[in-house]
Amino acid sequence: MPRYFFHTENGRLIPDEDGQELADTDAAHAVALDTMGEILRYQGRAFWKTRQFRVIVTDDNQAEVVRLTTRASQPST
Repeated sequence: MPRYFFHTENGRLIPDEDGQELADTDAAHAVALDTMGEILRYQGRAFWKTRQFRVIVTDDNQAEVVRLTTRASQPST
């Protein structure tokens, strides 16, 4: 099975050195969504300070598979 790495970024890149063996890229996409959800739940109000989080998924060859970005903005007044 291929191995995928789930790097996170919130102002600085936090590399995933271990990765996970998954069946395919669809499974990697699902884990990326779960990872983003966990980050947002864990960060709570701290998200408003950073205003952006990213999950970057790469494969064994370090090729990017998917990039999820969550960004907060406030309407102009």
